[in-house]
Amino acid sequence: MGGKRMRIRKPSRINLRQLILLLAVFSAVVMLAGGMAGAYQVQRQQLMANTLDANEAFALKLARITSDLLLRAQGNLSYSAGLMVRSGMDPAVLQAEVDRLRHLELGFNTVTVVDGRGVIQAFSPLTRDLKGRRLDVKNGNGIGEDRVPMISAPYVSVLGNLAIRLSHPLFDRTGHLLGRLSATVYLKNDGGLQRLIGEQYFRDGTYVYVVDAQGRLLYHPQPERIGEIIMNNPAIDSVRKGRSGQMRLVNSRDVDMLAGYAYVPTADWGVVVQRPTELALRGLNALMLHVLQLAVWPALALLALLWLLSRWISRPLGELSQIVQAGYEEGMARRIAAVKCWYLEAQRLRGALLAGQGQVRTRMGELYSAAHTDPLTKLGNRRGLEAAFRALEEQGLPFALVALDIDLFKRINDQHGHDAGDRVIAGLADLMRTQARQGDALFRLGGEEFLVVLPGCDMAEAVKIAERLRAALEGAQMLEGGNVTLSAGVAVCEDGDAWQALKAAD
Repeated sequence: MGGKRMRIRKPSRINLRQLILLLAVFSAVVMLAGGMAGAYQVQRQQLMANTLDANEAFALKLARITSDLLLRAQGNLSYSAGLMVRSGMDPAVLQAEVDRLRHLELGFNTVTVVDGRGVIQAFSPLTRDLKGRRLDVKNGNGIGEDRVPMISAPYVSVLGNLAIRLSHPLFDRTGHLLGRLSATVYLKNDGGLQRLIGEQYFRDGTYVYVVDAQGRLLYHPQPERIGEIIMNNPAIDSVRKGRSGQMRLVNSRDVDMLAGYAYVPTADWGVVVQRPTELALRGLNALMLHVLQLAVWPALALLALLWLLSRWISRPLGELSQIVQAGYEEGMARRIAAVKCWYLEAQRLRGALLAGQGQVRTRMGELYSAAHTDPLTKLGNRRGLEAAFRALEEQGLPFALVALDIDLFKRINDQHGHDAGDRVIAGLADLMRTQARQGDALFRLGGEEFLVVLPGCDMAEAVKIAERLRAALEGAQMLEGGNVTLSAGVAVCEDGDAWQALKAAD
């Protein structure tokens, strides 16, 4: 039955410093992109808002100027009407006044005085002899029935011109209607409205148009469009309802516009100032590119700082990883402790490595002890004896050996059992520990054979120690119904050959 094969991942080639740099660069790019996108949207909205505000303000200004101009024109008509009535409708006065009115600021194209029957009494300019001709009231040129000053809706004159008419009634002192003073402005000619608005020069694509209550163009920078009725334009729809304001819209020719509009109550007209949205935002891309260029150097400086910081952050972990990768060696804990860890995670890792190093050292000590210690007696074994002999040879110190062997140990196992034999062996180990001097080394070489290494001890002292051990074991009463005895051999090593001295003691 086959098991699943464990997949071993390849080690990553990206180190912590590179990862920090990648993360920092990615974050910087995302933040820069987000900041640029946010700044773009803010600038875009601000540009459109400024354009809308400017267009609305200018539309209001033009509406106010237009209204003031019409009111002044009506005032001039009123003044001339008073002169005409006071002169008793003197033909010379009538002609002088119509000539004067035609050259005023509004730029009247024609000025006419008709009597109560609709007969022309004075006319300017005197291009044709119209005096005495009767006008047809129905075509918009007569006096009509209006008894108040008025501004007409746009109409087509007898000469085919789109025009508006300002008129003022002529009353005598008794209130009898004597006639009407009328002034006509041709909207497609170079009249006052054309001069008023056409003098406003824009280099940013902004333009102005004027509409009447029906949405008919009274002024437009393209003269061929004057007289056209505009449909489906929200700004015109609003201004026809007497409103002023601003809006973004798509005009009748599907062009996205930023429009400001204002109502002219004097004539029931509307003034619209608008600019294509594309032109209003044309400089935004160049502005954002300039902002991006200005942000490049701070970004590079930030990346350089991040490069240095990433080295500072990753250095403690890099040093710790190199120490661990080199494997266990003497002084490893000291090298780990010497690593400068200035932030919490690195400090915790260093502490964990030191703790682990201590546990490894403890475990290695335990393994070393287990490898060099007899498990029953906890005395050194033959491997431990070899290590002790090497140490003594390196130090060059003389020492004595006491070899011990329990007498008739096989009989003890046979008569009392192996448990009793183990108790005797462990008991002898305890006696050896109680009789040993400080610095002596105790070993069990196997079975019932033991050895005591006595550094700096001569033969006489070694014999005394061996005798004490023999006597202590004999008087210990380790077995019921009998004593345990041992045999001891003593030798002194003076020439450095420890194994030869062991043979002698044995």
